[in-house]
Amino acid sequence: MYFIIFLLIGLVLCYLIPFGPIIAGGIVFALVIDHYRQTMHMREDIRDIKNHLGLMNTGEAKEYEMDKQFKDVDRLSSEEMDIINRRIEAELEKDSKNNKS
Repeated sequence: MYFIIFLLIGLVLCYLIPFGPIIAGGIVFALVIDHYRQTMHMREDIRDIKNHLGLMNTGEAKEYEMDKQFKDVDRLSSEEMDIINRRIEAELEKDSKNNKS
């Protein structure tokens, strides 16, 4: 319903204001972006529910865990990232020493 209202407002803007089509295009673009954002949030909520209920197959569960870890890394502070980087560097040095021996 709101889409029809915005469409009518956009048409009126196109006829009354010289830059009306640009404004109407901006409104349509904003509506599409908002719809996409809402859809992504709903998709994440559905994945969380499926994981909680145990309804995911093994491939979906692995992908969900990887996405969750990726998002958790984005939320880490710089100190935590430094600690993780040091651990990774230590493991890589250990592996390189083992490969040389």
